[in-house]
Amino acid sequence: MAAVNEDRMRATEQLQRDLGVLTATTEHPNGLCMVTATPKGEIKALHLHPALLGQGAQAVGQVVTETVQLATNAAVQASFNKMALALGDGMAIDVESIAGDSPFRSTWNPVVPPEAPAEQAPPERRQRAPRVEDPDEDAFFENPSWLR
Repeated sequence: MAAVNEDRMRATEQLQRDLGVLTATTEHPNGLCMVTATPKGEIKALHLHPALLGQGAQAVGQVVTETVQLATNAAVQASFNKMALALGDGMAIDVESIAGDSPFRSTWNPVVPPEAPAEQAPPERRQRAPRVEDPDEDAFFENPSWLR
């Protein structure tokens, strides 16, 4: 029994060490930003594509924020996965019931697509005029002068 407890203590200590250094690297769906973050949201690395910088400060801020959220969610998910491997699915489910759903279980698409600016909004569609039946539709084919 003491050996089992020692094994559990060692496994718990190893899990704590693994979770302490865990990071995830994620690229934004537009490919212009890459972030490495911890489950706590600490940014370990940030790479910006030069094309993003030309889009203005607001676009840079939005893309960086979204990418940090994606990377943090990926790191949290990886920590849930490590806990499930180390502690078993039953214990991981118990932890999840206390801490809340894992990020990838609670949302399928964590990045909300930006709204289209007003100047790029599609033009309003005009309704078609009602089709009027032409009573002499076949008049062209009934004219004998056209048959020559």
